[in-house]
Amino acid sequence: MYMALHVADPEVSKLVTKLAKLEKTTKTEILRRLLRKAIEDRERAEKRKHFFEVATRVATEAQKRGIKPVTKEERDWLWGMDQLDDH
Repeated sequence: MYMALHVADPEVSKLVTKLAKLEKTTKTEILRRLLRKAIEDRERAEKRKHFFEVATRVATEAQKRGIKPVTKEERDWLWGMDQLDDH
């Protein structure tokens, strides 16, 4: 079941219409793309935030325990990046 979306804001309506014309597509497709992109951006930002929170906790705990930070060479070795230079 589909439901109509009424855009009451004249500026938003103009912008969607203009972009649809520039992209040679429909207003529905423009809204679909913009909404998907906004959701992807938000999810990516949340994942990045979570990653940095975890990385900070790990680094803090390692520092408390006196564990030395991983060097670039060690990090490259762990990820196999050191092998790329050999070829």
